Amino acid sequence: MQNDMTPKPNSNETIQNKLVLPVINPSNNPEVLIFNLNDIKSLRKLKILGILIGTLQNFPQQNLFLSIPLKINIYDVIWLIKYNYGILVDQLAYRNERRIKIESLNKNASNIFQKDSMIITPDSEKDRDYELLNKNQISLQTYLQNYLSNQSKKSSIISYYHYYNFLINKGFFINPGLKFGGDFVIYPGDPLRYHSYSTVKFELLDCFDIISGGRLATGVKKNLIFMGERREKKKIDNDEDEQKREKEDVIVDDKFIEELFDDEVPLCFSIEWAGFG
Repeated sequence: MQNDMTPKPNSNETIQNKLVLPVINPSNNPEVLIFNLNDIKSLRKLKILGILIGTLQNFPQQNLFLSIPLKINIYDVIWLIKYNYGILVDQLAYRNERRIKIESLNKNASNIFQKDSMIITPDSEKDRDYELLNKNQISLQTYLQNYLSNQSKKSSIISYYHYYNFLINKGFFINPGLKFGGDFVIYPGDPLRYHSYSTVKFELLDCFDIISGGRLATGVKKNLIFMGERREKKKIDNDEDEQKREKEDVIVDDKFIEELFDDEVPLCFSIEWAGFG
């Protein structure tokens, strides 16, 4: 576990080699959307796939071939911050301050040139302002606190991240697994070159889930891997107490981050439905 869990660079040179993870609106919409193509390429080298959610200008009436931005999930974000690959930036504040700075530069430039030429384009990320990026960094604690405040299910974030951390550190590429009846679908290499052979499900609780999940995974030519914690959870007396616990506000403090970054090895079991006869 890293000692400095939410590093704050002291110089612009420090952050130039890191991925910029723009949080669109930290308070109301704490989603990380990547618009920079070079960052998207770097993420893929780190086995972070994400989901393209933008439309193509020439083909707006379809949803098969999408464009930037790339949306990455909360587990991707935590992993990138934990291993010091990226920094979280308040994108709303950064863009507002950058716009003001650009307008000031252009106003000064118009006094020199007869025609007011745009020296820095406000929508371009080619020339990043690392001074403003450094100024508008946000901590992982702040990001998680705002993210969890908008979620209905909160208490499983630590367990689920441990499962994600274990899989990606084993070298798997990870995609959402909803359409295959799981939480994740894992690939032994880049999905552009390899077929997925496993669906991952978190914490199956009864035999019905195991049987139905195994049969569904086999139907799409995959085996089912289900994962759980090695340590025993506190017993919940009834469904009402469990629902109440899920809705309780989570305090993201140093203890929470320490537990989140703990490299706990989960229990893993694989199932493949073989049929009869």
